[in-house]
Amino acid sequence: GDVILESSVHPVTEGHPLTLHCLYRNTNPSNLRADFYKDGSVVQNQTTGEMIIHKVSMSDEGFYHCKHPERGESLRSWISVRRPSHVEAPFSVLMLISSVVTASPYLLITIILLVKCYRAR
Repeated sequence: GDVILESSVHPVTEGHPLTLHCLYRNTNPSNLRADFYKDGSVVQNQTTGEMIIHKVSMSDEGFYHCKHPERGESLRSWISVRRPSHVEAPFSVLMLISSVVTASPYLLITIILLVKCYRAR
């Protein structure tokens, strides 16, 4: 068809932005007009041919398509939302433990030297 919904092919991470574009063959992008649908219901009436979800949530997952009043509608596109990965957390804990283990001998030697200097007075 003449109407194309441009969307992310990869899952969108929860909390990140998502922009959908409604494109028409042989049309200047600044003159676009489109309604956006999610799971068959109108979500937004836009005059820009663009729909932005600033912070995607799990409830935004679903089938999207756009429709132009005269040119018809696009095929449905599945937008998948994934939860943010928490790979950083174990890595941070590991970094903390390794830092403490690395710093401990230096701290211990410093304390022992301070005690010896104090007693030597």
